Amino acid sequence: MSQSSVVLAHRAPLRQRMLRSDAVRFVLPLLVAILAISLFTNNKNDKFLGSDNIKNILLQVSVLGIIAVGQTFLIAAGQLDLSVATLAALAGVIGATRIKDGGSELWAVVLVVAICALIGLAWGLLVAGLRIPPFILTLGGTSLFASVALRVSKSSPVPARERFDWLGRMKVFGLQTPIWFFLIVVVVAAVVMRYTRFGRHVYATGSNEEASYLTGIPTARTKVLCFVISSTLAGFAGLVAMARISTGDPRVGSQLALQAIAAVVLGGATLAGGRGSPLGTFVGVVLLAVVQSALTFNNVQTFWNDAVFGGVLIFAVVVTAVGDLRRRRGGSRPTVLGAVSTTSASPGPAITDPLQGENNQ
Repeated sequence: MSQSSVVLAHRAPLRQRMLRSDAVRFVLPLLVAILAISLFTNNKNDKFLGSDNIKNILLQVSVLGIIAVGQTFLIAAGQLDLSVATLAALAGVIGATRIKDGGSELWAVVLVVAICALIGLAWGLLVAGLRIPPFILTLGGTSLFASVALRVSKSSPVPARERFDWLGRMKVFGLQTPIWFFLIVVVVAAVVMRYTRFGRHVYATGSNEEASYLTGIPTARTKVLCFVISSTLAGFAGLVAMARISTGDPRVGSQLALQAIAAVVLGGATLAGGRGSPLGTFVGVVLLAVVQSALTFNNVQTFWNDAVFGGVLIFAVVVTAVGDLRRRRGGSRPTVLGAVSTTSASPGPAITDPLQGENNQ
């Protein structure tokens, strides 16, 4: 066989693998949608694709994006946390109160992040140890944190003055620090999910927890760590939000939890677990922001924002469910035992990363 024949023989399978990869099936359509919406809106108002508006879009979603990355770990592991929005609000209130009482801003950040990490640890232990459904547990936490935030702030916004400017207003290379924090969190999380053993454990736990446990994967510890990561990032996002507006507001970001879940699902995750990517979540967050900005530029009344958001979320869930159903009927999804085998040279797609397709073992 000639060299050209060998190349052609290998090209077709590679092309087929690319077309079947999660990166193409989930993320590429989102990028096309972002491009189409942007070009359509820019055709009516050429300021839409201007650098100022692009920076503003990234700034507006930085807090949501940080929270959504934390949710990505949980959803990929088959878990969920509905309390992240009120936890973020509580974190901002505690940080602002600490500064108001004369404390150091650095120690305020450390204190808040530590408290949120402990809350995540508690959630993880209750879910993994006592088998409490995370939906019910964190739904209760939503009300608890909201009440505590109102009590600490005495139902009024707490001014934080300018001492937190480095966290929410300072510019580095022309971009405000919240944007940099968001980008750094996405990149670090993507590396962890893609290239570390913990990341593979997250996908395996979400894909089939029982089978993963039987293969020696510490599923309980994996779930606990995912809750810690999610709560920690929610607390940090709350501090960033507080620093942006120089105020700890107990009522800020009430819709962040649902918006974060929507962004994760848009990015290719499934609420059943086993799939999800920080990079896919990034694209999902940007799509939500572009849609909202396009509505504003087209002078659409604000009450349509929630309707469009709900429609986008329903569409994403339906498309994901249909794709999963077609894949199951096609018999292309192997058991998790084969997917997480440490000796397999060609792992199956049961544990996948939407931007990378199959996970390396």
